[in-house]
Amino acid sequence: MNKCLVVILALCFHFANAQKEPNATYQFLKKIDDINYLNDSKNKSSIDSLQLIIDNSSNDTIKGYFYRIQAKFLISQLEHDVALKSLDKSIAFYKNANNSLGIIKSMMNKGGVLYQKGETKKATQEYVNALAIAEKKGYKNEIAALYKNIGLVYYSQGKTKEALAYNNKALDIFNQLKSKKDIAATYVNIGNCYFDDYQPQNALLNYNKALKLSKETNDNQTIAKLYNNIGSVYINDLQDTIKGIDYLLDALAIKKQMNNQNDLIIQYNNIAAVYLDIRKYDLALSYNDKAFELASKSGNLEELINVYDTYALINSAKKDFKKAYDYHKLYSKTKDSLLNIDNLKAVEEINTKYQTAEKEKQLLQKEAEAKKKTTTIIILSLLAFFIAIVGFLIYRQQRLKNVQQKQEFELQSAITQIENQNKLHEQRLAISRDLHDNIGAQLTFIISSVENLKFGFPTMENSIKNHLTKISDFTKTTIVELRDTIWAMNANEFTFDDLSSRIYNFIEKAQSAKENTAFKFLVDDSLKNSKFSSLEGVNLYRTIQEAVNNAIKYADATEVSVQVQPNENGIVIDISDNGKGFDLETIDFGNGIVNMQKRIEEIGGIFKIQSELTKGTQITISLNK
Repeated sequence: MNKCLVVILALCFHFANAQKEPNATYQFLKKIDDINYLNDSKNKSSIDSLQLIIDNSSNDTIKGYFYRIQAKFLISQLEHDVALKSLDKSIAFYKNANNSLGIIKSMMNKGGVLYQKGETKKATQEYVNALAIAEKKGYKNEIAALYKNIGLVYYSQGKTKEALAYNNKALDIFNQLKSKKDIAATYVNIGNCYFDDYQPQNALLNYNKALKLSKETNDNQTIAKLYNNIGSVYINDLQDTIKGIDYLLDALAIKKQMNNQNDLIIQYNNIAAVYLDIRKYDLALSYNDKAFELASKSGNLEELINVYDTYALINSAKKDFKKAYDYHKLYSKTKDSLLNIDNLKAVEEINTKYQTAEKEKQLLQKEAEAKKKTTTIIILSLLAFFIAIVGFLIYRQQRLKNVQQKQEFELQSAITQIENQNKLHEQRLAISRDLHDNIGAQLTFIISSVENLKFGFPTMENSIKNHLTKISDFTKTTIVELRDTIWAMNANEFTFDDLSSRIYNFIEKAQSAKENTAFKFLVDDSLKNSKFSSLEGVNLYRTIQEAVNNAIKYADATEVSVQVQPNENGIVIDISDNGKGFDLETIDFGNGIVNMQKRIEEIGGIFKIQSELTKGTQITISLNK
């Protein structure tokens, strides 16, 4: 099943400065606004009938409030472009009324719609602009909501550290305000970050905190999202599919009552993926058909990609490889379309900025030429009388010009360096996305195909089945190593805390596979904040992983220890076991030990190995910091 979580945007639709508005109109708007989702024909009729009255009103704050409510209805019906027009009207009316709180809330809603459309850059700019107003005015609730939304943007880009930082800042403020609904929504987003970092227990801890608060406030919208997310944890990380499906179906029941179309697309596709995993193909098709119907209607390319991918996997599992191939082509075509749309927008934006900069540059050049001509005329006219002053001015002008040129050169060098760093980071992100989306999907397809072969031919010889099992196990191991590689590529640097969590996860898996072997992993507290480059981090992790694997596979050890200590020059890592050992003078080192040594030497470290027959093996890694 895809890790398809529901994230929570601060789409706030509350009224500001109500005491200043005509009471009857305000009360009517407030009654509509208090509904969780404006999703039925009765509410649509109420909104449409009120528009003529509102447009004839002279009260700009009431108008701003109305168009924000209208946008709320349009968003629930997936009419995002029309909703954006309503929000632009709302912001304009609030500006006429000088209502800063209304402006902030409508800007937040606009950022949320842009985010749902996949326009993260525009969404972030809207949030940042709203945050500047909120901080100037001291609106704590809106500041916290904007922190949460900016954290969501970072989360969507895979930057879970930054996302956690912004969500924790939001949580501190919401706790001060004792706002249970907002606290619950923030816990959901924090749980999502832990879920993406493969920390299921931390994810469940935060989800359950949010669920408790949401039940206290009867917030069915958030409860439905939490049921979906908790179900995803049980299915993906805790391998409890039955319990996970129960949560997903509970979420679907609530979302059907609310009739939020975008949430229903995600939920139907989520459930289809689970039924695919447990080989209930007819149920998988049924739910995926419902997701396809809604996604096609809304033109939601992001969700269509997931739906086509699920169709391809279902038909492959059913051995209808022609249909599977056709859907895979639709998946690739839709994905390429989305990427091309984004690229065209990015190119157009860059071109616009370039043209604007060129026009400004030409204007400055003309102004400089005009000033130069004027200065020349004045100097020639007064040359006889002010030759000394002119000489001083020329000297001063030249000196300022030299300083300016030096500053411009330094600035240009800094800009070039930043641009190179940004390009490198973008390339790394692109590579990691390709690895995850293409190679990861292909490896999953291989596992599915191998399992289908085993189940499709029950009379197959045991030797062939065993060989297929080995292929499946090897592919699963490759997926785990691929995730580790993506994790390393997406970070510019690591702390020992980051590295420790990965090593702990690996040792826990080793413990489950080797129950009679005691594992010990100790890191000195003074080293937890030590920083490593991406290359250093991944080389250390791979070396420790290989050393522990060797102890498990070949040494027959009952104890394996990994200890990290500081020394005068940097860090020392000892990996030791009490296994059978070997004779260093007669042993022929395999690729594993040679590769470990190369990895450590590549990052400027020293690799040593000591072993004696019956006395175990010790590997020492010294790294200067």
